[in-house]
Order: sequence, then C-alpha cells, then structure tokens
Amino acid sequence: MTFDLRPWRRLLAVWLPAIALCVVAAALFLWQSSESGGRRAQVRSRIEELEREIARLEGLRTATSGDRARIEELDRQFAILHGEVFQSLEERLTDILRAVGSATRDAGLLPGNFAYTAAEDRGTGFIRFGIQFSVEGQYRQIRQMLAALQESPEFFLVEGISLAGEEAPVSQQLRISVRLATFFVDADPEQLRRLTGGIGGAGGEG
Repeated sequence: MTFDLRPWRRLLAVWLPAIALCVVAAALFLWQSSESGGRRAQVRSRIEELEREIARLEGLRTATSGDRARIEELDRQFAILHGEVFQSLEERLTDILRAVGSATRDAGLLPGNFAYTAAEDRGTGFIRFGIQFSVEGQYRQIRQMLAALQESPEFFLVEGISLAGEEAPVSQQLRISVRLATFFVDADPEQLRRLTGGIGGAGGEG
C-alpha cells in the first residue's frame, strides 16, 4: 500500500511551521520544568538568595538590638549621673561639706579654712567646683582621709596634694593642702558669688 505524499508536500508551508512551533514549545516546557535549569532552577536560586538576605538581616537586627540596649543603658546611667550624682550646688553643698568633715574627723584631723573656686567646664557643660583646705597630721591619718574621700558617695576628684609647711619636717606631722573638685549641673549665681566671688572662665577655675 502506498501513500500519496503530494498533498502534504503542497501544504508543507502550512504544517511544517506548526510542527516546528510544537517542538520548540515542548523543548521550552521541558527546560522550564527541569531540575538543572529553567524556571524551577531560577525560582530555587531566588529562594536561596532571599534566605541568605533574611539571615543577613536577622544578624543585623540582633546586632542593632544589642546596640540599642547598650545605648538605653548608657542613657539611663547618664540620667542617674545628671539627676542624682551631680545635681545642683544648692542640693549638694551641704552633703559635700558633710562628707569632707566626716573624712577628716574620722581620721582625727582638723581641716583649716575652706576656699572655693568655680568655673564652667567646656567638655561637660557643667560647673566645675573646687574645694581647697589644709590639714595637719601623720601620714597614716592623711591616707585614711583621702581613702574616705574617694569612697564617699559624693563625686570627688582629688586634684592635688601639696606640702603646706616644711619639706623636711623634723617630726612625723605633715601639713598638706588638699584640692578637690566636683561638678554641678546648675548653681545659683548669688550663692556662687558668696562662696567664690563669682564663676571663672570656661575650662578653668575662677
């Protein structure tokens, strides 16, 4: 039995492109659905990329959460320093003088006259308040006094200690001048004038 292919040949321009299109479509479908290429592989690659980005963002979130907690703790500590430690001259002066008197008295020392200085501090914006006085006693007593001042709940800086008498005394008694400093967030100008004669320039003591 023979087939007449002449009609197919005459319609070759019609059915051949249709067959080619079907073949291309089938090949494209197989490529898109394959494991190693096509749309499925693109989707998988995109998912992996997004998962890596999510992991990176999670790491950043964890790091920033830790930074935020540290910043909040620093803010809390600064608020305590500002509101409870430094405060104002009016709120702290009595406690400061009481702390100095207690440190000297417990060490068996009698401080001489007090002198005060005040200056605006550029670095903090606070008022730097200086206290100077002299004491006379043995080395052990002076060391005890200084330790008590440093352990005081009042914020003190021991700025300097200098001999106020002979550099080579014949006895064990020492007479020294002590300079302390502290900071206030605020001070009444009239009270400062009564204590110091006024406030000095920024960064130094008046």
